[in-house]
Parts: sequence; structure tokens; C-alpha cells
Amino acid sequence: MNWIHRNSPRGFEDLSLAEMKKANLKQVSNRYFHGDNFNLGNSAYGQFTIKELSRGFSPEEAIKNIKDEIPSPYRMEKFADKKRKGSTTFALLAEKYHGGDICAVNPKSIILVFTPNNSLWITGYVTEKKNSLVQKLQDLPERTCTSLTSKAALAMVNISGSEALVDPCCGTGMIPLASKLLGRETYAADNNLNMLRMARGNRDSLGIDLEILKKDALEPWVEGCCLVTDFPADRAWNSTTEDLSLVLFNIWIPHIKSFCVIFPNQILKKLPKNISIDQKIKFTANRTIVVGKVL
Repeated sequence: MNWIHRNSPRGFEDLSLAEMKKANLKQVSNRYFHGDNFNLGNSAYGQFTIKELSRGFSPEEAIKNIKDEIPSPYRMEKFADKKRKGSTTFALLAEKYHGGDICAVNPKSIILVFTPNNSLWITGYVTEKKNSLVQKLQDLPERTCTSLTSKAALAMVNISGSEALVDPCCGTGMIPLASKLLGRETYAADNNLNMLRMARGNRDSLGIDLEILKKDALEPWVEGCCLVTDFPADRAWNSTTEDLSLVLFNIWIPHIKSFCVIFPNQILKKLPKNISIDQKIKFTANRTIVVGKVL
């Protein structure tokens, strides 16, 4: 069995939970999930995975019950204060029952001893998150102070399904670039020349083949896609600038099959009736991610 440990940063707890559930993982505790298959590198909030080795009703029993030969040298870790830490005590127990060499630096294997419910104890091989899509997106050079975070963009793409994706106001390109990295058919555009410059620069940094068009989001140009976007909005409290999210959404509804979009909370009661909402996910800055289908 594979266990997945979820990172749930403040303000993104609900989004990270939604991504885990979309991956058909069973939630066991706030942080731990399990399932047969999970692509850690494609996940926004999956922090690391553990391939289960053994179980017990105490750490010592769980370590003693390991039947596999542990690749040596190995490092023993525990989960304490919401962090992984090396454990001399567990290492000595592993050495007692299984032998081999203990090494904290550059080990062949890392064994984590943890409890998802403060009753059952589990040991398992840890797989670290390396060369992930999140890291590729985080390393992009072009951003603004209001750019969607790479993790949020990737999570939105992951929970939005598998249909062709369109982002008509893509900004610096986080959503469509995440979509392309996942191998999904993708359409992207923006009407702001500065945003286009940055989005295309980010695309070129990744070496991705994606046409990012200069188009007005008020004029849909593709059909039958999933609309995934962070609608442009002026978020200054004293601004009188009109929020265009509802206007844009209504214009795109006849042209899309589904959606995963970010709305200001004050818009939620004004959403049209010809949609089916599957979930509302609390987001940052008094906004909500709304996921659903067009009726």
C-alpha cells in the first residue's frame, strides 16, 4: 500500500484536500492518504509517499515486523511535530532486529515510522519529491505580485478533469503551462501585451510548444473545452474597477463543457442557473474556486 503525505499550506488547505480526493485517494487523517497509484511528481500538494512495509501497535513492533530486507545503508526517520526527523532510537531498533548499516547521509533507503491515527504504527520506504512539475513552474522567471502560485495552478488543472483546457486570460501562463506539462490539450490567450510577453517567456523557458494568443477574453474562440482560469480582477479594497469574472463566465458558458474557475466570494450568489456545481473550494483573498459542468 502507498501512503501519501499532503502539504496543506495556510490558505490552500481546501485546495490541497480537493487535489488528493480527485486522485481517488482515501483520507486517513488530516495529512495522510493512501491509494494504489499516485503520481507524486505531477501533484501540487503531495509532499512525499511511503510504500508500506509493516504494521504494529507500537513503533518497536512495527519495526520488528518488517519482513523485507532493507537496502543498506539506511536512514530511520520518525514523524514528530508535523516534521520528519531522524531517529536514533528507531535506528537502533532496526539494527537490533534487521542488522545492516545505518547512515544519515546519502542512504540507499529511508524508512519512515509513523502513525496516522495515534494507534496503529506503520513503517515504509520514503519516496522524495524530485524534479516535479511544481518545481519547474516555481523556477519560471516571469511573475507578478498577483500571479497564481505554481501549486495552486497545478492543483486547479489536476482537479478540473481531462478535457481540453482553455484559459482565455492566462496572465503569466501558470495554468496553461501546468496543463501542457501534464500532457493535456491546451488553449491559452491574454489581451494584455505585458502578460503575453511574460507568459511566452515562461513558455520558452520550459521549452513547451504552446501558442499563446493575443485575444480578447470577451470573444470566445474555442468550443467544448474545460474553462480553467483566474479571472482578472482589481483586488484593491478602494477600487471601483468592475470585476469582470461573472461577465466573462456568462460569455463563455455556451462554449464550454465544464469549468474550474476562481470567483470573488461576492459573486457566488449571482452565478447563473444553467450550470451544475460539483464543489466550491475555499481559496485565498476572499475568493472561491468553483468546479462544475454546464447543463
